[in-house]
Amino acid sequence: MLTEEFLAELYNSAFDNDYLCSVICQYMEDEYLPDKQYQMLNNALKTFYREHKSAPRYGVIKQILSSSRAVTELFDDIKSMASGADPDALRDQFENYLKLVKFKKIYKEIGKKYENGDGLSAILEFQNEARKLSQFTLAPDEFVDVAATFEQRLSENKAKHDEDTKLKAVTRFYIDELDEKNHGRNLRTQLTVALAMSGVGKSHYARWVGYNAAYIDGLNVLHFQLEGSASEVLDAYSASMIKSRTFEYENGNINSHIVETFRKQMETFAGTLKVKSYPKFGKEISTIDIHNACDEYKKKYGYFPDVIVVDSLDLLNDSSGKIWDQKSLRHKRIAVAKDLKDIAADINAWVFATYQATIEDPEWVNNEKNVLNGYNLSEAKGLQRPCTHLISLNQSVREEKENTMRIYVAKSRFFPKGSPFRICTDYEHEVFYDRVRSMNLPKDN
Repeated sequence: MLTEEFLAELYNSAFDNDYLCSVICQYMEDEYLPDKQYQMLNNALKTFYREHKSAPRYGVIKQILSSSRAVTELFDDIKSMASGADPDALRDQFENYLKLVKFKKIYKEIGKKYENGDGLSAILEFQNEARKLSQFTLAPDEFVDVAATFEQRLSENKAKHDEDTKLKAVTRFYIDELDEKNHGRNLRTQLTVALAMSGVGKSHYARWVGYNAAYIDGLNVLHFQLEGSASEVLDAYSASMIKSRTFEYENGNINSHIVETFRKQMETFAGTLKVKSYPKFGKEISTIDIHNACDEYKKKYGYFPDVIVVDSLDLLNDSSGKIWDQKSLRHKRIAVAKDLKDIAADINAWVFATYQATIEDPEWVNNEKNVLNGYNLSEAKGLQRPCTHLISLNQSVREEKENTMRIYVAKSRFFPKGSPFRICTDYEHEVFYDRVRSMNLPKDN
């Protein structure tokens, strides 16, 4: 843990030094700090810097945390203890501390591997990690010589590629035409949002992704349910696993043969599906809660989830702590989407979220030439900016009766959007995408 003398100098400098503030916000962890007051200060600093991209002045950050008497006293201690140390020297000292923490972690983890009899692999891994650690620096970027760093970067790229290939592939949307468009591209670190009006099937698609990712592709899925009860989503998932009606599962009306078949299927499941739900009238949930839950998941299971499902994005608050008024809802939702994209990058997962759209003219939906996108709806305008993909689900009254809909890629960074295409659904049996019926649909001219 860092000493209070050093921390006083460090945070005192961070109040008027943008670069040092950015370093603290990126690398300072709560576990490095001596008490709750420093942790509150650190989190407030991160929140301010994330929003303003600059260091808060002393008076500003003190005002933000003025409700805590203990933190106010900490500010006074920082001012009395700090002597105005050189920011570069503080940065270097913090860099050395981070290297020491990382080295101890590497030594402990690789030491276990060596003790377990995997000596050669442990030595090679230690050499690789030691090289990366020696290259780590908090100093601002310098001019980099392409030729001189060629072999070093090649080695680093290979090591990163080798590490990535150890992870299971996350490449599918579980709708054939979308998967064909994606063509096997990695979805990790990406944010996909499914946009639809109420009742069309956002939650069905969310569960379709969760079910197939876990039980078809063997991935580890964490589903966040932000509306409705936990039993609703659990029963719907369970019904989808045996292709039954949800009400039959809710009533316990499943015959013993189906249950026995399910037991046998369980032996073949390589992935996992965990659900975390929040009470509908409970406290407001923010992206901080989502990130914290992912950290708890890692602590409990030893790895982060491969796929995170959020149903739905428009029920989340962002991480800034700002109180958004009705006029600012669009900006709030953009901020939430940015946070989810950051979470995807932080834990190397695919985040799939839903978003409910509304329109003023109900007849607009029944014109099957119209499709939802990120521009023609005020609630979603601008939402596509942080997204990798924005996929809209479109359904007229006629299509609802025949259990079909049109899928439209409103945004994609990595493949052409193309034209809307039709699919068939079977919600009665918790099947979002009925492949057989979809394949037999007549092609649109």
